[in-house]
Amino acid sequence: MLLFCRLYYPPHNNLPKPFRFAVGERILAESAECLRAIVLANAADKASAAGLAEGAAQVRRVRASVEVMRGFLLLAWKLKFISHGDLTALSTCLESISKQAARWEQRFESR
Repeated sequence: MLLFCRLYYPPHNNLPKPFRFAVGERILAESAECLRAIVLANAADKASAAGLAEGAAQVRRVRASVEVMRGFLLLAWKLKFISHGDLTALSTCLESISKQAARWEQRFESR
């Protein structure tokens, strides 16, 4: 997720002002929520059923935020606000996060 944030900032600064404030800021907010959910999932009590359920719920929030960000980035690309190369790099990063979160969620649920 940290890599995504680092990759996203340069294209974010080049977005048209109305789009940057309407949608670009939502991408930043979703990425911040993802980071928060990752920290909370990692801090969940893995020795109790309630802790495992909370951890799994946090990971589901991460996966949902990733999909929202993916949609916003696709919109920016379709409007020609970000390049195909930027979309590819950001989408690849989000895909990696999504796969890792899916495996993480399975571990929470299998315990």
